[in-house]
Amino acid sequence: MPKQHIYFVRYGLTKYPLIENVGPYDSPLHPIHGNEQGIAISRRLASMSSPPDVVYSSSLHRAVSTSQLIVHALGKTKNSVRVEDGLIEWLTPSLTVEPDGSRLSPRTVQQLIDMTFTEIDPDYKSVNPLATDPNNVSEGAPYFFESEEYLMTRARVTMDRILENADGKNFCIVSHTPTAQAMALYLEGAASLKESKLGPWPLGGITLFTRDEGEEKWNMEMYADCSHMPGEYKNGLKEWSLPCLTKK
Repeated sequence: MPKQHIYFVRYGLTKYPLIENVGPYDSPLHPIHGNEQGIAISRRLASMSSPPDVVYSSSLHRAVSTSQLIVHALGKTKNSVRVEDGLIEWLTPSLTVEPDGSRLSPRTVQQLIDMTFTEIDPDYKSVNPLATDPNNVSEGAPYFFESEEYLMTRARVTMDRILENADGKNFCIVSHTPTAQAMALYLEGAASLKESKLGPWPLGGITLFTRDEGEEKWNMEMYADCSHMPGEYKNGLKEWSLPCLTKK
């Protein structure tokens, strides 16, 4: 019986380390190590028995760069990356506001394409757009600023809509640990956080969920696996985890 596969990817090393409450919050990949790790991630995905057909990406530089490498490894080029607002970083002050008070400002699809990310599909419309008016936020829409509980709602809404958009295809999500973990928690469906198998997620880690055709239940076949990563990163470095998972 055919299975649908969902891959969650955390990017590799960034050029400028992200420090909570300090930034920078939209760094590109490290031109040597981050790019090398991105290639390793891409090759791992391309070598899977059921590789992704579609790639959904956060609009932040490090995620889009990783998505670009992935689609090339899959033999795809133009119009093959779907930039999704619902996959943006957790919009909490510690991950979006710099000491001078300036706030993360995600680039538009056209700005990313103009930066040479021509693999982006310009016709894809985000299934969970960023709310621009804090007084008019639809359920689950990403907005400044989100509680951890609200991030869970955003993850659920985004995942349900991506599943509908993907229409049964295998797909890859390139996002950030808070968002990816919240989505993984939703798919895992554990009765409580204490029963969840999720834990810290290192750089370059890949998580895989599958389900049989016609079934509702998802099975987590791999979590935050780094065996494809080069050098010491193969052991899982620079881990991060949602606060709710560190307290379980």
